[in-house]
Amino acid sequence: MKTREFSRELINFMQLSMCKTMKQLPFSSSHWLEQFMISTAQYVLEEHLDEIKFESKNPVQACLAFLNFMDREGFLKAGDYRLEDSGDSLLVQVDRNNCVYRDYCLRAPIEGLPHYCARLSSFQAVPRHVRGMDYSTSMKTDEHGVCRGRLFPATRPNGEIVTREGHILKVAGRRAILLPQETYASLFMSIKEHAPHAIKHVLYDAGYRSALYLAHRTKTAYPDPEECLHLLLEVIKNDGLGNLELVSLDLTRGRAGIRCYDSFQVSVENEYGSLYRSPQVTCDLLRGILAAYFSVLLEQDIICEEMRCQAVEGDYCEFLTMPLPKKLWEGEPRDGKD
Repeated sequence: MKTREFSRELINFMQLSMCKTMKQLPFSSSHWLEQFMISTAQYVLEEHLDEIKFESKNPVQACLAFLNFMDREGFLKAGDYRLEDSGDSLLVQVDRNNCVYRDYCLRAPIEGLPHYCARLSSFQAVPRHVRGMDYSTSMKTDEHGVCRGRLFPATRPNGEIVTREGHILKVAGRRAILLPQETYASLFMSIKEHAPHAIKHVLYDAGYRSALYLAHRTKTAYPDPEECLHLLLEVIKNDGLGNLELVSLDLTRGRAGIRCYDSFQVSVENEYGSLYRSPQVTCDLLRGILAAYFSVLLEQDIICEEMRCQAVEGDYCEFLTMPLPKKLWEGEPRDGKD
């Protein structure tokens, strides 16, 4: 096998391995995968800036200069790519069979791995370098194997990304902590021992209050309610609270059906015993979190009821959200207040 062919095979193996590793990260794996790819291109730009010779800050011309450099180095053929301006966006087209990352693109979906266009990610580094602007990307491949990508100015902050500043862990810019299930179980059992009559309300209220900030922060970055909701449900999954599935959604009526598989509160009950004297739905903390999410997204008071619970029967818990009746459910919190 020729050295160049082996090098390309190795690059594709590295892409697959990186995606396999990133998939295991509980937080922000897509963000860090994208940043890894952009950073690789940035190193190339910094090390070979004199050879690339950017003569224009126009994104198309700058990316063409980058392609031509990669062509001279024998990494790709610049003529395989078609680039053009489209308003503020940059359109990219290439036959997948001519792309260096073809094998990665074909194997990633089969292996259930994240799929990101490495070529577009490398292009993201170019306008960041020549214009100081961050660009987002989108990519579609048609039935003929032609990839059509778009780069467009990024409008969303990365504030929702989990970061570490020194020894401080932060989520959405606020300090966060990771606690084992035993800590939550101890808190639940302590409330049960000292205030059993209040446990249902306390857990709901705690879930509601704790979810308000993240819901407001995420809504600011993602104003589309449905997109924002999917991201917030993903946060619950990443936090280890349960795997949530949106079954039905009617934003105009404020109603949604949500299933949760493997709720951590069900796990606590199975291991430490029931919080309540008789069998009943258990996941009051999750109810509060979902109520806060929908209240913020819809800008009205929303409550959440658990209709069935895995702790009682079945393979999942089922939640229903609805607008808060004015004279009912006075025990549930509104806007984080009693």
